[in-house]
Amino acid sequence: MTIDISKLPGAELARHLGNPTGEVGVAVGQRLNRTNGNITTETYRRLGLGAGMAVLEIGPANGRLLPELLGLAPGLRYTGIDISATMVEEARSFNAAVVAAGQARFEVASAARIPLGDGAVDRVFAINVIYFWPDAVAPLREIRRVLRSSGYSVIAAATPDTVAGNPVYTEENGFHVRDAETLVRLHREAGFGDVSVERVSDPTTSPDGTPWMRYYNLVIARP
Repeated sequence: MTIDISKLPGAELARHLGNPTGEVGVAVGQRLNRTNGNITTETYRRLGLGAGMAVLEIGPANGRLLPELLGLAPGLRYTGIDISATMVEEARSFNAAVVAAGQARFEVASAARIPLGDGAVDRVFAINVIYFWPDAVAPLREIRRVLRSSGYSVIAAATPDTVAGNPVYTEENGFHVRDAETLVRLHREAGFGDVSVERVSDPTTSPDGTPWMRYYNLVIARP
């Protein structure tokens, strides 16, 4: 059965964007592969990956874009956590070879309780995820906790002007879209000492196929 997610009511689409479940969630994940391709590549470029680094992704969805990341440096060790059991199952299946080899693992977990030890990873990144953290400071503190002192995180979030007027991306639907100044403040409240923001453009299409120019804040934060 083909699911046309452009026909979903705004509240239902928003719910699946935050936690894709079932057949509809699978369809939403497939759509995200296309709409998030450009900003994912932009985020990967800013990770500055080196051989053997440990990387954590928060909200990898179905994991279809992981091969691009693993090709950026030899011997990367990857962990992806997602609150969606549907997406974790999809990601494990698609990336079965690297999971079996021990290079990647996917776990059902919340950003507020990352299942890693202190200073366990060199890089953390999250794309289109921070909107779903009403209290973003708690997850950001967890990110800082699992980062090594030499590491940093990259958080990619659409700017408020990008989603202004869109009935899906509202607080009533669980979205918390923040400007650059607020993102910096939240990172500093979480204990990050060095925080910078870069605004980038991201040409994509909306679920109904309409061209859509999005703008993103990429927040790079060091402990």
